[in-house]
Amino acid sequence: MDEHEREPGDRLILDDVTKQLATTLDLLSGDADEAAERAFAQIGVDSRAEAELLNEIASIGPLAHPDRFEQSHRLAMRAMEVLDRDGWKHPKLRSLGPLSGPARDATEFVARTIVRGYVAQVVRALARLYARREAQSQTLSQERRMLARARIQADRLSLGFKGGGLPLPTVLIGGAAVPVLASVARQAGALKGAGAFWIVLGGVLLAVVFAALAWVLLQGAGLAHRRIQVALAPSLAALYETIGHCGHPPRDQSETIAAAAIALTALTWFVLPIVVAVVATVL
Repeated sequence: MDEHEREPGDRLILDDVTKQLATTLDLLSGDADEAAERAFAQIGVDSRAEAELLNEIASIGPLAHPDRFEQSHRLAMRAMEVLDRDGWKHPKLRSLGPLSGPARDATEFVARTIVRGYVAQVVRALARLYARREAQSQTLSQERRMLARARIQADRLSLGFKGGGLPLPTVLIGGAAVPVLASVARQAGALKGAGAFWIVLGGVLLAVVFAALAWVLLQGAGLAHRRIQVALAPSLAALYETIGHCGHPPRDQSETIAAAAIALTALTWFVLPIVVAVVATVL
């Protein structure tokens, strides 16, 4: 008999899958370790990762708390607007005299790039998540209508949240290009015949540039991370909770930028002096 010619009373694969998921949900309730052991023994799951996957699939409904979804969605949208507009402004920096203004502007530039890039990333992630949960909703259900509205809104917002202008990799590449250009100039004979004094002076100038760039990156990354945690993280966590079984919100890039700043600092204080000393000795 062809699968399209089944009798109404015939058992479908869907029936078996639904029953197994119901069994899995029951087995995985209660203590996590005991539930995992029961799952291993009774349904043939041979790893905790597989047990968690089945638990996610067995979760009932596209929304864990449909009565609170629209409220949490609106709160997250409001938080993203405020963060994108003001979350990178007014860093608290120590006084640097005449350099205070440029230092503030540079820090705000880095923070703005991270913050706006993160907001754009979150909007895209929510649009994908809403679309997937919409597809899981029953036709004409209230949950499907709520998710459809939220998905349309997220799609529209993605056109406005484009990120923070110039990408930070451009800044990092620009900083890394300084020693590369110096090396190229040396190979081309630009430093030929130069005394050790000028080599050391050039190394000092490069060290100052690297140190300033590392400081700006670290300050901007710290500012962006704090503002994201204060302005957006709580409402985003609440939204993910009302959706349920959807993992964790995206992470911002502040830690990556901070790591790059630390690496640049190490280059300034340890690698660059050695290179300058070797070059000065050779020339």
